[in-house]
Amino acid sequence: MVNILPIASGKGGVGKSATAVNLAITLAKSGKNVVLADFDFGGANLHTLLGLKNNHAGMGNFIYKQTSELSDLLQFTGIPNLRFIAGDCLYPGTANMDAGTKKRVIRKLNALDADYVILDLGAGTTYNTLDFYLMTYNSILVSTPELTSILNAYSFLKAASFRFFMKQFKVKSDERRFIDEFLRASSSGTESSFIELVQKTAENFRDTCQKPLLELEKFRPQVIINMGSTSGDLEMAKRLRALVQKKLGLKMDFVGFLPKDDKISLAVALRTPLAISDPDSQFVRAVQTASERILQHTYEYNEFESYDADINENDLQILSEEFEESKSEFSGYEE
Repeated sequence: MVNILPIASGKGGVGKSATAVNLAITLAKSGKNVVLADFDFGGANLHTLLGLKNNHAGMGNFIYKQTSELSDLLQFTGIPNLRFIAGDCLYPGTANMDAGTKKRVIRKLNALDADYVILDLGAGTTYNTLDFYLMTYNSILVSTPELTSILNAYSFLKAASFRFFMKQFKVKSDERRFIDEFLRASSSGTESSFIELVQKTAENFRDTCQKPLLELEKFRPQVIINMGSTSGDLEMAKRLRALVQKKLGLKMDFVGFLPKDDKISLAVALRTPLAISDPDSQFVRAVQTASERILQHTYEYNEFESYDADINENDLQILSEEFEESKSEFSGYEE
């Protein structure tokens, strides 16, 4: 069985892609057959971190049906056990993927011959990013310990939680209509509490809500804190976990605490991942520890009822906290 491991971030600039690349290399060095795929459809540039030229067919070729198999897009990286699928940003509109295309991508990802398929997703909470992030129950979110980054991580997980629960129900079902009304009420000034939504849905749809509730118990995101340096940074991570538990009712696992390392910027400039140029660096050793924890998990495919996009973009904004309100709430929260 292939383990599909999506990696996302609440905002850009947190070192998500560098983390994904070095994690993929570390897993490949451990003997696992790894595919690293660039799923940042709005700005694909993962090939530069690997030192590869942007002259190979990528996801755009698959999305626009110039090839029918993702395996046709695999290219060798020069690193044993590691192959790469380019994102290909040459096709305008690639980021706006319809539900049928999304299903086709997901089906072919599950058919790849690999132990791990790592997806480097775009930052933020677009439909594509959320849906690919939610392919597995334990996908990874990268954040720095900086307050704004932590708040964006929390907002991402909140949006992902609403999306996860909503997609357990069929399109145009009574349950979906109930959720839509809840979100509209939220836009009218009522606080959009995820726990409240789950409770009210369970009360109104006892017969059909049992399976979604069981699925929700499986949803346990994993977090990597990047650019850490002090014990206070680790405390910020712990407070994020406590806040997610309190406000979303979700359990969350930390699989990595990566130190700030100026060598990362140099590695990007030289187009050589740090796991290759300096495998004994503190950063790479921390990535190794994260990979050992990841190897203890199975990243099970989460098959939703649908992959539609029938809520509007405003709803996703409703699910995110107002920045100042979140800042106050988070700063004042006691574990």
